[in-house]
Amino acid sequence: MADSVYRALCRVFGVVLPAVGVGATIGGLFAHRFVAKQLGSEDITMPSGDLIDREVASALITAEDAEILAPHAGATLRNGPQARIYADNYVLAHMKVAAERAGVPEDKATYAGVGDLAAELNKELKAELSDHHPEMGPGEVSGLARMEVQDPETEYDLARKINELYSLRSENFFMGNSIRGMLLNAYGWWLIGLIARIAGAGLIGIGTLLGLAGFGKRRWR
Repeated sequence: MADSVYRALCRVFGVVLPAVGVGATIGGLFAHRFVAKQLGSEDITMPSGDLIDREVASALITAEDAEILAPHAGATLRNGPQARIYADNYVLAHMKVAAERAGVPEDKATYAGVGDLAAELNKELKAELSDHHPEMGPGEVSGLARMEVQDPETEYDLARKINELYSLRSENFFMGNSIRGMLLNAYGWWLIGLIARIAGAGLIGIGTLLGLAGFGKRRWR
């Protein structure tokens, strides 16, 4: 009786598991093709070997970043691992260097952090303007502060620094994070596809073994 139940279960799972495995494999292949197509439409190319060397020499990227980028030099992004490398070892590396050269502390080197730093400096600028123009009310001081920040010829160092931070936030962190978000999203879907393909292969293998046990000839002692 137990042997009959066992064989029946083997037959059921011997059919179900391979079917699920085939579906998972197809889904994984679709995810990989989709990622490749989307990355291909963006036409993003890894830096060439010469460019990598120049950027290491100018400290735009580290030697560790260059070592990771080198095997893919000049290649157009086609898969998830390439997308992650470009996002983390090229785009992010440039973002960090830009923040460092702008004098932004490491713990503030984010979109929100730069915004907070600019807000702090803006308060200092308003206080300085208020001291220089005691006849002005808070609203007038705020308006003057905005004008000074936008004025390329302002005489206030704080205003120039705030303008620099605004540019850094919009051109470096906002655009950089947007690119990284797209690339890391592609990597995430590629990774899901890889997991689905591995799981699919495992289910097909296990289902095949169970099928052989369930549908194979019964051996009598």
